[in-house]
Amino acid sequence: MAKRPSPSRIKTHNIYTPAEAADVLSVHKQTVRRWISHHGLPADKSRKPWLIDGVDLKAFLGHRKRKRRRKLELHQCFCLGCKEPREPYGKLADYAHQTPTSGMLTALCPSCGCLMHKVISRASLEAIRAKIEVTIQRADPRLVSPKDTPSNVPFEKERECDVKTQSK
Repeated sequence: MAKRPSPSRIKTHNIYTPAEAADVLSVHKQTVRRWISHHGLPADKSRKPWLIDGVDLKAFLGHRKRKRRRKLELHQCFCLGCKEPREPYGKLADYAHQTPTSGMLTALCPSCGCLMHKVISRASLEAIRAKIEVTIQRADPRLVSPKDTPSNVPFEKERECDVKTQSK
């Protein structure tokens, strides 16, 4: 899927032709013309080439971007396969700590079976657990407490290996 045009690439003080706007946004010039004709992008059509004010173009793209956003319930995750917010399959999810204040909620999509992920705060974990069953994953002790990290090779065996290679 192609990337969506970003409103941040538009300069508000510039005036663009459809071809210039298409170059800046990395879309086809016919796409910009379609936005003007069918989707309500304001432009000066009194002469050729049509002129588009940068403020209007930026506002148009920003509105389209806001319209695509979805508000999720606290216990829902967004499925990238279905492109819809979904409640986890069987109301089951896993939570893994990432930082002291947040973690990753992982669940299966009930429609397509894809993994869904959602970053949540630790404070909201109890509210989520009221709606769905959440299993908290234990953190790997090596990552949590690096004070007593065991060595893979005991030092005695390491010295023996060095002595064997030196005697040859």
